[in-house]
Amino acid sequence: MQDYQRAFVDFLLEAEALKVGEFTLKSGRVSPVFLNTGLLDTGSRLAHVGRAYAATLLERVGAEGFDVVFGPAYKGIPLAAGAAMALAEEGVEKAYLSDRKEVKAHGAEAAGGNVAKRLLGRPPAADARFVIVDDVLTDGATKMEAVALLREIAPEASFAALLIVLDRQEVKPDGTNAVQAFTEATGVPVLPVVRLTEVIDYLRERGAISDADVDRCRAYWGEYGTDEARAWASSVGV
Repeated sequence: MQDYQRAFVDFLLEAEALKVGEFTLKSGRVSPVFLNTGLLDTGSRLAHVGRAYAATLLERVGAEGFDVVFGPAYKGIPLAAGAAMALAEEGVEKAYLSDRKEVKAHGAEAAGGNVAKRLLGRPPAADARFVIVDDVLTDGATKMEAVALLREIAPEASFAALLIVLDRQEVKPDGTNAVQAFTEATGVPVLPVVRLTEVIDYLRERGAISDADVDRCRAYWGEYGTDEARAWASSVGV
């Protein structure tokens, strides 16, 4: 892990957005780890997320690898703004953009044609290179809609990445890997700031997680994890 990733995990723990314990998920599974991005709800916390996104983009994509930061409405809007502001602090100026849930029917945008009516921000170039930012990836439907919209708006568009806070490295109840399925369907790679297995390894290094909790993580991801997470579960403690 990089220093910014360690600092980000520390931040998530301090904000109590990331917890270790027993948490019943929507799927009915009882997970030993839970992330609640709804608690990242203050100016300083949003700024911290923006800095983590910016660091991830600069390390893994590069300042010259994208043109526009796109945040799907509604959660993605402040995340895109926060990421763009953090990039600017690093001397990297990028536009940020979002879609509208409702087509605008008044003002300058309404007179600007179908593209302007559907966007919150300046229409991108036809060959714009996008980074999409959001908090998590569950079924990927919202992000797939965003990719389809951007390809309609910018016919020659390309996509450097979908950036999310955390990859749980867990398959859905039907056995599919949402991250892998999204990339296969759209061609867009998914870049988490951190992966769940990296988080657990870091907590172990810090002595911030009990052996019992590590064992429960091993059991959970050994059963529900992606191939990568299952390999991690079988190797921990070996």
